[in-house]
Amino acid sequence: MLPPVNPAGRPQGKNDAAEPFVPDLSEGAETGVYLALLELLDEGLIITGDETILDANGAACRLLERDYRQLAGRPLAELFPSERTFLEARARLFIHGETRGILRVSLPGGEAREFRYIAAARMRPGIHALILSPDFPPSAEAGTTLSQDSLWPRLAAAVSQPLIVVDDQDRINAANSAALSALGVTGESVVGQPIRSRLDIRWPAADAPPFARLRTTSNGESITVRVLPGPHVGWRLLLLPPDAPPHTALPASSRSAAPGAGRAAADHSNAGGEPDGDIERHHFAAALRRAIERQQLELHFQPLVDARSGQVRAGEALLRWNHPQLGQIPYGRFIGAVRDGGLIARLGDWVLQAACRHASNWPKTHGRSIMVTVNIATEHVRQGDLLQGVAAALAASALPPDCLELDLDEQVLEEDSPTLAGTLQALAAQGVRLAIDDFGRGLCSIPRLKRHPLRALKLAPGLVRGVGRREQDEAIVEAIASMAAPLGLEVFARGVEDEAQQAFLCALDCHLQQGPLFGAPMSAAAFDAFLLTTP
Repeated sequence: MLPPVNPAGRPQGKNDAAEPFVPDLSEGAETGVYLALLELLDEGLIITGDETILDANGAACRLLERDYRQLAGRPLAELFPSERTFLEARARLFIHGETRGILRVSLPGGEAREFRYIAAARMRPGIHALILSPDFPPSAEAGTTLSQDSLWPRLAAAVSQPLIVVDDQDRINAANSAALSALGVTGESVVGQPIRSRLDIRWPAADAPPFARLRTTSNGESITVRVLPGPHVGWRLLLLPPDAPPHTALPASSRSAAPGAGRAAADHSNAGGEPDGDIERHHFAAALRRAIERQQLELHFQPLVDARSGQVRAGEALLRWNHPQLGQIPYGRFIGAVRDGGLIARLGDWVLQAACRHASNWPKTHGRSIMVTVNIATEHVRQGDLLQGVAAALAASALPPDCLELDLDEQVLEEDSPTLAGTLQALAAQGVRLAIDDFGRGLCSIPRLKRHPLRALKLAPGLVRGVGRREQDEAIVEAIASMAAPLGLEVFARGVEDEAQQAFLCALDCHLQQGPLFGAPMSAAAFDAFLLTTP
């Protein structure tokens, strides 16, 4: 069960539930704005975990005849007349995913009252939204009441992750500011418009994983988004990556500028999007085929540290391309060309060979070998030749299999491919460690973690950055840590920036950490020197 959560330190000593809400900005403007958005809703909005209420707006307090302190942090079961009705309601809302209906709720005086509800289950792992109102007419048909549909733009605004709501006519019904920023568009230009008139979208096939490719028609940049069922039949939610970088338009005269002149691209192979507008994919696809032969590729490494002792436990391999005209380019800048050019397996094999070769020369620390972690694209696993590539890299370097960890994207949990499952089982049988990277970034099913022989989860940097800033992120991190232990999974943290985050994670037994606090990515030679100077 999650601990009591009070995202912005709302005053809890007031007993008058009807008293006007005044946002408390003492914990930062972002928190105050979040709470103010909740108060824009005339309907009762409850943000809840699977068993514990996380937050509620003033309208919910009035409808349920409770003070805020009688809702936030309290068991969700207290809203229902009996444990049976609670379990039935939880199954309807969070397991079966009912988006609308009637709930019978108990009031403090012992009476019960029926409310109509709209639910958004699993907005984030273990986080749900519930909108209550006594005013929705019982005869209203789904999709015909404008007041119901108008809730979704306001609910989208209350979600921190970039979110787009698409109706059954393929029109953009709502998009929050995070999504508009990531796509480089304005609300006025897209909301209410057919999605294909504003965005180039490739929907997934019926039997494919629920991921779409989204590209703005104005600049051609593309990102991968998760597709979820929407609030009505035929509606869909597009969930963009939480760390999708804000779009910055470049004037035509600067599109050929060197990468170092603009915003730094992502280091991580699974976190980047398509190449920037100044990078032509067809040029990169052709040039990449020559880059391996011309020895233009190199690896940088970032340390993974045991925060208790300061000992380096692993180095994460990060690919760099020393382009003859554009200078050194991180993998996140040319990942799109790799996917389009069919170079994933060839490039992945090169990274495996180079990473294992470097790791075989690293010194031991206190008798323990230092592990090397390599990010593997899901497409590489699907192709079925990853097993041979790993075996060749280990044999050529004489690196023990248990010193190699392959970091997989959360997307593999959605895959039902026998080839993929067989490859992962064979790798684990050899002693190679398998981990899910950027965990918590999407809305994957927790039970699917046991589908493959995984050893570890790596928290998404976006969640880790929220520690000490957003109590909801802290609650999610704590929930992941408590869930992982019974499953026999270690939890690593990426993106740790300060000692407060370090201490919070250590308290959850998440001792293996990575990020600016412990060292930035560095060249292979600099990493070798770094290992010699650490305890």
